[in-house]
This record gives sequence, C-alpha cells and structure tokens, in this order.
Amino acid sequence: MIETTVIIAAYRAEETLGACVESVLGQSRAGVEIIIADDASPDGTADAAAALARTHAQIRVLRLAGNGGPGAARNAALAQARGEWVAVLDADDRFCPGRLARLTAFARSHGADIVCDGLVLADMSGRQDPAPPLSFDGAPEGRRWTLPDYLRGNQMRDGRMSLGYLKPLIRRSFLVEHGIAYDPRLRNGEDFHLVLAMLIAGADMRYLPQPGYLYTTRSGSVSHRLDPDHARQLLIADREVLREHAAALGPRGRAEMRRRIRLNTDLAVAEEAIGLLKARRPFAAGGRIARRPRATARLLRQLSAAARKRLPGPPPPGP
Repeated sequence: MIETTVIIAAYRAEETLGACVESVLGQSRAGVEIIIADDASPDGTADAAAALARTHAQIRVLRLAGNGGPGAARNAALAQARGEWVAVLDADDRFCPGRLARLTAFARSHGADIVCDGLVLADMSGRQDPAPPLSFDGAPEGRRWTLPDYLRGNQMRDGRMSLGYLKPLIRRSFLVEHGIAYDPRLRNGEDFHLVLAMLIAGADMRYLPQPGYLYTTRSGSVSHRLDPDHARQLLIADREVLREHAAALGPRGRAEMRRRIRLNTDLAVAEEAIGLLKARRPFAAGGRIARRPRATARLLRQLSAAARKRLPGPPPPGP
C-alpha cells in the first residue's frame, strides 16, 4: 500500500535532483512513492531522473512536452499519484530525516487535510540556519488555521516569514473529492492558491513546529527577480478568488484578500520598474512608479535587499 506520494516538479535541476530524491529515500516510512515531473528541462534533468528511476523501483518519471511551470508539472504528477497523502518537494530542496512519518502521524491524530511544518534554511554552499518566526498572529501550533489566518500570514511582516514558504502534506482524497488542482497559469504563488482553494472548501489545516523541510535560499540579485508577467497572473488569480468566493471568505477574509491584492499590485509595479532599470530605461521606470506612488517603498526595499546580498562579506580571520 502506498501511504505517501512525493511529487517533485523539476526544471533545470540536474545538479540538485539526486540529493533531493535521496532525502526522500532516506525517510523511515515505508509505502512512499516518488513522482518526478520534468518540466521540459533543457539540461540533463530528464536523464538524471531516468537514472534514479532505474535504480529505485518506487520512482516514476513524467516528462512534459513543453515547459508549463511548477503548477502544470505538479498537476501531471498529482494525476498519477496513488498515495493517501501527497507531499510537495522542490527539486533543489530536501526533507529532514523522519519528516513524512511525523507529518502523517500528526495529520491522522488531528483529522487534518493539510499539515505543514517548520523550515530549515540552507544557502547554495550548504550552510544551514533556522528560519525566522512565521508571519502569524499568536501561536501557529495547537490550533486549526482559519482562512483569515492563512491570508494574513502570507504577508511578510516585521522580518517574519510568509506562510507561503511552507510546503504542505495534503490528504489526496480531499483534492479528488473537491476537484482541486494547481492553477496552471501561475508560476509563483501556486502553492498558496492550492491551499487557499482547499481552505475555502472546508479543509482542516494544522502546523507542526518541528523543522522538517530544508529550504534552499536563492540569490537576491536584481537579475533573479520575479517576472512581471508572473506577478500579473498572480494578481488575476487573487482577484478571481475575491470575486468568486466572497461569501466563503467572510468579512475578515475579504479584507485580507483586498490587502493582499494591494500589496501584490505594488509588487507587480516594482518588478516592472526593476525590469525597466535593468534595460537602462530609468525614465520609463520612474514613469511607471509615478502612476502608482505607493509602490515606491516596495521598489526601494527590493533594490536595498539585492544590494545587501551582493556586498562582499567580512574578510576571513588571519592565521
């Protein structure tokens, strides 16, 4: 019997896929299958996945005909999943030992449909650090999360980490029963919208604070920013939720969704301005910000963060 299906959407992941998969194979729990969905990678990702599948019988590999983004890749894997539970894993991240056993036991003991756990942050050199506290009002553990909890928690506040970074374990029958899947239009925020759709449908969501997911932090360089088109698609999806599910959201949920839309509009404008700056069009960037002045603060924060991460660190101590 397959207890858990781990789905890995992989794109240009030939260098990290092996360690990612090994972290799943090393779990103490039996009854785990792994589905790698290669999103039409132009590198050796497909070959790396095929080699892993030849060595380990519990691995299956899907290859998308064209690049559709993480939502499309995860949907392809979900359609083939057989486990009672589905765990999402990015191809450059890893599970900590014993994670699946802890999460499935926790989910069953609380009758939950979605469970998340704490993160460990790792940079590209492998250095690990504890994650900042979650952006959550009150203690996130020991309670069922509400729609307003989740919406408010997906906003980064006071240096705290957005709930959108958490990677869920999901009861697959809930997805099937309610016809819920990833929005294939989204290349950012796709996990948020999947969980949001489940909460709107009445899912029970819980949090286990013990860190179990090793999240790889990427470069903060301006050359690695969110694509403005992807930010606009996210805005479209946000507005659809507010329009189509106003009653389910309730007054607090609607207020938080409107706030999210305002912040994501600032994000989209800031990203567009950064793109214009990169293209050496400062006057066009200034004009775009002038049409939405409130996006100025977001633009300055992103430029400042990128500049800090590009500064060299202190010199090593002498002998």
